[in-house]
Amino acid sequence: MKYNITMFAYNESSNIIDSIKSVWANTDSQLGTFHLIANGCTDDTVSQSQRIKKELSFEKLNITELTIGDKCNAWNYYMHELADDSDVHFFVDADVSFSEHCFPNMSAHLLKTQEETVAIAGLPLSGRNINFYRSLVVDRSCFFGNLYGLKLSFISRIRNSSFKLPTGLNWIDSFLTKAVNTNLDFKPRNLPNRVTYLEDTGYRFESLSPFKIGDLKLYKNRIARYELGKMQEYYLDSTDVLYWPKDMNEINLKIQANFQSLASSLPLHKRILAKQRLQKLLAKMK
Repeated sequence: MKYNITMFAYNESSNIIDSIKSVWANTDSQLGTFHLIANGCTDDTVSQSQRIKKELSFEKLNITELTIGDKCNAWNYYMHELADDSDVHFFVDADVSFSEHCFPNMSAHLLKTQEETVAIAGLPLSGRNINFYRSLVVDRSCFFGNLYGLKLSFISRIRNSSFKLPTGLNWIDSFLTKAVNTNLDFKPRNLPNRVTYLEDTGYRFESLSPFKIGDLKLYKNRIARYELGKMQEYYLDSTDVLYWPKDMNEINLKIQANFQSLASSLPLHKRILAKQRLQKLLAKMK
């Protein structure tokens, strides 16, 4: 059995050292490659990663720099350029830590499941809303970008079908959950037994503080991405996956034209945050 780990990082200077150390502490000899994909970083995330790689003698850590600051682009790059024939492929964020031996334990558990089970979700082990997010995994077969793993069979399906996420997509976790639960056809029904999990195994993170300016900014960004992502989802759900666009530019223009109706049910502060993010994305198109 062999597993890979891919960590996506965008300006994670304050977290990257601890996250890499947590991966290093909770893997074993079955680790193939630990890919760190730094997508569009403008801080010292890469130099810090290189330093800790040397300090830990973490030779299995492979650092890739992409100029585009987009997680979907980084995900596509791994799937179609870096993915190999490892039995399990994990994907993690760069601002979390991981439970003891979670990667070998989750790999072993996933590979023991039935053929149609192709994903394993890491469980949230901290946070104010831990019970709600745990229920999404247990009761609704969801998983989150903080930590999840995919079988080689599903990686191969992605590669063979040339499936890619549109760059600029804001609500990535929702679409990846749909991709797994519908086997990439995105029809309005879930296939059974697609996602599993392992009790007491997953990821931890520090809760955001209302007294830290940086945390408030991050919280607002999360709201904006989530609400704009739901609007983007409205248009993608009405489009056959075979005709999904390469990027979200045209859909964002449609959202701009219909923003008032799309956002009519949102509280004022969420409406403002979503609109600000939309305007920022549209400005990048020019």
